[in-house]
Amino acid sequence: MSSNVFRFLQQENIRLKKEIESLEKEKAALFGYLETIKEIQNRILELPADNRPLDTLDALLQQIRQVVGANDGSISRLDPQTNELVFLLVQGELGGQLTGFRINSQSGIAGWVVSHREPIIVNTPRQDWRFSQVVDEEFSFFTWSIASVPILKEGELLGVVQLLNKHLSDFSEADIALMMVLSHAASLVLEKIDMPNPPARTRTGLLFG
Repeated sequence: MSSNVFRFLQQENIRLKKEIESLEKEKAALFGYLETIKEIQNRILELPADNRPLDTLDALLQQIRQVVGANDGSISRLDPQTNELVFLLVQGELGGQLTGFRINSQSGIAGWVVSHREPIIVNTPRQDWRFSQVVDEEFSFFTWSIASVPILKEGELLGVVQLLNKHLSDFSEADIALMMVLSHAASLVLEKIDMPNPPARTRTGLLFG
């Protein structure tokens, strides 16, 4: 066997090993997604009798953030009277500062979701004209990726689910599928709770893009 053929076989062996490792990681990730979907569906069946549905929704958001590998996440509710998004649940770096804030629902990536009622992935937000940097600049936050889905109930838009800053990889359609299951759970919760009163001060711009 010539040295060239031997080197070629070595390289092919290394390549195949890397492909197998990648497939194994992908398989494990998909299995985790499927298990999470099953768990959320079971929790959805329990929501009608849940005395603390917002706490349950918060726990589901936390679970999905961990499975997806997103550093930050939020669930907001649309107030049709003021045309603002009210952030009911915020997890991650800015959670303690932004929960309860009302933001203009027509700006940023979430504003696009409100207008179009469609999911969206933006893995390079600073290259996207829809992205708003207001919150990043004001709070010294850095958004490097966004996945956002609408919360719909019988055609009516109730709010938006967002995940931010996925580490190790970009957001994917599999992440969106998982978020849509959470969106369904959120639609059942939002119709059961009262809209928070507007605070003394509001912010322009948009939380998380």
